[in-house]
Amino acid sequence: MQKTNEEHDGWNEYAHKKIYTPRGKIGILRSTGFGMYGFIGSAVGLICYNYISYFYTYFCGLTPIEVAFMLIFGRVLASGVALWIGHFSDSLYKFKFGRKYGRRHFFILMTIPFFVYATLIPITGLNFWYYFITYSVLLAFFNTIHLPWTTLPADMTDSFKVRTIMGTVRAVVGALLNTIAAFVVAQVLNSWPKNDPNIYWYLQIGLSAVGIVFALITYYTTWEHFVTKNEAALMDAEHKQGENISATRWIRFKETARDYLSIFKIKSFRKHLFIDGADQMAGNLNGLILTYFIVNVLGLNASVTAYLSSLSTFIGIFVMIAAGYVINKYAPRYMYGVAYGMALISCVGFGLLGFIKPDHLVMWLLIVQMFSIFGGQLYGFIPATVFPSLPVLDTLLTGQNRAGTFSSLAGLFEQGGFVITNILGQGLLQLAGFKSSTTGAVTQSPAVQLTLTLLISVGVGFFFLVAMYNGLSFKADKPKLDLINEEVTRLKAGGKMSEASEEVKSVTKELTGENYDSIAVWDK
Repeated sequence: MQKTNEEHDGWNEYAHKKIYTPRGKIGILRSTGFGMYGFIGSAVGLICYNYISYFYTYFCGLTPIEVAFMLIFGRVLASGVALWIGHFSDSLYKFKFGRKYGRRHFFILMTIPFFVYATLIPITGLNFWYYFITYSVLLAFFNTIHLPWTTLPADMTDSFKVRTIMGTVRAVVGALLNTIAAFVVAQVLNSWPKNDPNIYWYLQIGLSAVGIVFALITYYTTWEHFVTKNEAALMDAEHKQGENISATRWIRFKETARDYLSIFKIKSFRKHLFIDGADQMAGNLNGLILTYFIVNVLGLNASVTAYLSSLSTFIGIFVMIAAGYVINKYAPRYMYGVAYGMALISCVGFGLLGFIKPDHLVMWLLIVQMFSIFGGQLYGFIPATVFPSLPVLDTLLTGQNRAGTFSSLAGLFEQGGFVITNILGQGLLQLAGFKSSTTGAVTQSPAVQLTLTLLISVGVGFFFLVAMYNGLSFKADKPKLDLINEEVTRLKAGGKMSEASEEVKSVTKELTGENYDSIAVWDK
């Protein structure tokens, strides 16, 4: 009878589910299963992100300011969701459905209806408010629903090396899938009448269907950490939250703000936020302007955007394989210098193409894009690979596992950056006299063409400079993070802080900005 009560007390009943059970070595195949969920970026982003501004202004008759308003409002919603979703994910262990479906895996399942919802976006002939509501909701979850998934490596292993392998394979798998998807999209767009908007809807249906399959593969090939009663007691003592599922009662504003403030004070994570935020802003602005630049400044077909995306991710596969090896040998800051240096060269190249418009334009565009590819694949890969190892710094300082909260704060910075770049990009286009259309056929003025050229070169380059400055001063690397992880393991096993080495104290100060002896959560 006692055994039955323990199994059905609402806590341990699901402790042995597959989503909590390690199922063998984490190698290439399992890391591939983990990485397949990353196809969400292509399944939704290829049409509903890469082409959406072009689609709305050229086929739906919306102005750049109207599009900017939609994008910004959606990102404001996304910022709120980003703050909530990580905290919500971290705290799902409190509730029976959270323990049944998993703090992280629950959101993987929720991606399935999200893929279906994406098919409502690329539809013409409707009014502004339809586009405003549907796209705002899509943006609110597009850049946030995946955040709990990004914390799975921290749940599945404590090894920096294994997490790096997972991050590398995840990036390579995502690049390979995006290469294939972008190439297919480019081929279809190139063969379809360029002024027929229906093809964007057909493509989104196909991409969503594939995305659902890949999300299920990730769900069934990964696991997460089951929160024990002792761990729950430690977190409950810290937060003193109620058991009510209502988010307004359950997540108090002051406690949430305190969590984010305490995490932001961690030096290495603060650097990471500025690095990731700035390069996301550069990428967002480039993505916003690229199709306009190709069509209106260079005079090429819109399908060139998808071809460039396919080429970028294909070459990026080899770049990321090499980067996954190098990042275990050298400090990330050296790779940041290379990545942002090459990205800045591509910005200069785009500017020269826009002003000079040389012969053999496609060839020169590919050359410029090569620098963007090598730089872009590196700066997109490094933060995502380094990030899963940073929450251990918070564990050292607080004794908590707040990986989801880390992910949410990073997501907040990304959403804020998106708002800034859209105000900048769409606002300047509107001021320059951008012309909208419902037929796909319109010629833009020289002022608009100049604005597009400056945005894709000077505007994007500025954000890369900010990222480079913070990247070159980023001190976290594999040996130092491994040292901190070993120290946390020692302290969890009952070790005394007084027995810590001088090296541990020095690295703690360097990476967190806090003195080791000031930590109060562990036994002295």
